[in-house]
Amino acid sequence: MKKILLILLALLFLSHWVYAREWKAYMAYHDATYNWPTPSKIYALSDGSIFTYIPGETQVHTFSKATGMSDCKILQMAYNEAEDAFLVVYSNYNMDVLGTNDSITNMPEYKNSDIKDKTVNHITMNGYKAYIATNSGITVVNMHRREFSNTYNFGVKVLSCACVGDYIVALTEKGIYNGSIHTNLLDASNWKQKNTYILNYLFPFNNKIYAMAGDGLYTVDAATGNIAKIKHGFFTYYTPCGDTFILGNSQQIILMNEDEEFSTLNRPNDFKFLSYDGTHFWASRGTNGTQAFELNGDTLSPASTAIIPNSPRRNLAYFLKFTDNNRLLVGGGSLNYTYQNYPGTVMYLDEGKWVNFQEDSIAIKTGIPYYNITSVIQDPKDANHHYATNAGGGLYEFYQGRFVQLHSCNNSGLTSILPDNPLPKYYVRASGLTYDQEGNLWMLNNEVDTILKVWRTDGSWKGYYFNTLAGYPTFDNILTDSRGIMWITHRRTTSKHYAGLLGFYHGGTLDDTSDDSWAFKNKFTNQDNTSYTFNQVYAVAEDKDGYIWIGTNQGPFVLESPLDFFENSTVFTQVKVARNDGTNYADYLLTGVPITCIAIDGGNRKWFGTSGNGVYLVSADCQTTIHHFTAENSPLLSNVIYSIAINGETGEVMIGTDAGLNGYRSDATEAIEPLNDNNIKVYPNPIRPNYEGNLRVDGLSYDSDVKITTVSGQVIAQGKSVGGTFTWDLRTNQGRRVGTGIYYVVASNQEGKQGAVAKFLVVK
Repeated sequence: MKKILLILLALLFLSHWVYAREWKAYMAYHDATYNWPTPSKIYALSDGSIFTYIPGETQVHTFSKATGMSDCKILQMAYNEAEDAFLVVYSNYNMDVLGTNDSITNMPEYKNSDIKDKTVNHITMNGYKAYIATNSGITVVNMHRREFSNTYNFGVKVLSCACVGDYIVALTEKGIYNGSIHTNLLDASNWKQKNTYILNYLFPFNNKIYAMAGDGLYTVDAATGNIAKIKHGFFTYYTPCGDTFILGNSQQIILMNEDEEFSTLNRPNDFKFLSYDGTHFWASRGTNGTQAFELNGDTLSPASTAIIPNSPRRNLAYFLKFTDNNRLLVGGGSLNYTYQNYPGTVMYLDEGKWVNFQEDSIAIKTGIPYYNITSVIQDPKDANHHYATNAGGGLYEFYQGRFVQLHSCNNSGLTSILPDNPLPKYYVRASGLTYDQEGNLWMLNNEVDTILKVWRTDGSWKGYYFNTLAGYPTFDNILTDSRGIMWITHRRTTSKHYAGLLGFYHGGTLDDTSDDSWAFKNKFTNQDNTSYTFNQVYAVAEDKDGYIWIGTNQGPFVLESPLDFFENSTVFTQVKVARNDGTNYADYLLTGVPITCIAIDGGNRKWFGTSGNGVYLVSADCQTTIHHFTAENSPLLSNVIYSIAINGETGEVMIGTDAGLNGYRSDATEAIEPLNDNNIKVYPNPIRPNYEGNLRVDGLSYDSDVKITTVSGQVIAQGKSVGGTFTWDLRTNQGRRVGTGIYYVVASNQEGKQGAVAKFLVVK
């Protein structure tokens, strides 16, 4: 049994290690809210994620699901000095113990319990134990053993608690309770209500208990519950740290020593939290980062520059798109009707560096709120020039990340839903940006008569009117396929509108509408003559065979003859996947699974994002599900997927979720033609003894035949590239890992008319 357990643990470690190589989590670290100094480094919480910093060094280390954390969106964290580890509580009440040696132990029992109200209000430490104040009582964690040891429930919500001497003191919604550690505290009758004082938080400091309230700092007698005010004032942050108790607000910082002597620093500040490591004060300054300060007399002066890790500004990844030069454009927000106003967020990732566009003063300059970006595009003639649409405002123009102007109903061809409103610009709903080959910029203008607009290179605007679609509210995406046909999705069905797909072809001329063709389909019939009417149509994509894929609330559908769309009868195929169980039966591919986004990789494989089932990777022929990634079985941040975009050069699949942005290193890239030695890249090279991953060969042509040979020409492995990439597990056809030596990659294209060779070294 012990041997089996060791094997299972080894497999678990290997699985995590493999995921750590393949996955990234591009978390935001731009809103610093908490920090804590440990003997070895500073731990900081920013945008619900942790990073560490060693004073005097220049780099930070970030933590996420891709590095072993069990979840995302950290709600609270607290340091246990005895164990040199943090208890981390996530917003879904999952918990981790994070050691300063980077060890991570998941403790999901509280999250998975049948407790109805799991709200966590406060955490305090005493020895090796963490005491968690919750709406259901006090839950105790043994930090050394990484286990839950007790739960004390005495019928009231516990807002905060602290331990001193023989007592655990609980601040509740009904006042102060205490319980003696010498009694059975599992028995609710042993918890005694001492008074009805309503305070905010309890803190142990210098073997006493202190309490914060809206009007100042109090002491609390652990035995009697009696309180006494020792400092008047309103404070927004308060931290007992070593031999110093810190109180502060935006105008002053007050330091109390162990003798309850106070010193005051009158200093305007933007601090959200302040800690002390015995030498430096560490401030969490919101969007101004985490920064060290030092005390010089009665002055607090900066001792370092602000620390803001290279990261997206927010965990908003509604819209993703790669440019031709593999820059990832990101828009945060959505065209929604649930009154969720996400701050205007435009960003891009280029060669590992994040650029966050200007936000400050945009609302002042335009006179309307700046929120809910729906699409972003880069000018094909100028990589510094960008546009972004939003759900209420119009078309925002940026240059070098700085706001230029708003193109709206007063100065462009865009139209307001409410032109007679005092603020008509507030109601210009735009989305779906795309450039055509001539450099004209197309976009969607929702809930007005003319929903498709083009801004031509000469500065003029033109609209295209589709009589039955006037006033439709949720046109989202435009795809221009290889034939020049525009495919436009309408997301939802309402009492007056239908979810569906609009196909439009302007005949190659923008002004001559006589040769235009268009059709809108809200009812689809599959190859078995089954009819569907959808509530949602989310996504559209073209694969490498020229087929048009549609993502709906009832699964994916494919239009194999796109030109037939303009005819009355159109067949949308539901791919059938053979059961391979000895019968002739088959099932429709992902039938009933809501498909929110679709991306096609270099190997013509289909990536399907869903509204609650994570991400599916399906083979080119759609007969095999290669991967089904979920938040439970992988470092995927969430099962709610908004957008997927693929870097054709590296194969990295970027996945936008409602919890932030993931990256997954896939084994497919875009093929490169022609096949030759100069295009092939083999890595790692050399392969060193401790390397446990795959050999990867990029730069191949589509479906290349690849052989791995010895110097003497013996073939030890072979296969086909996926798009432009071939991977090999460094094992022979007999399953043995190859030994030290020089090996060759020998590749030929599908026709066998072109070939390429590369060599690599293995050191065992």
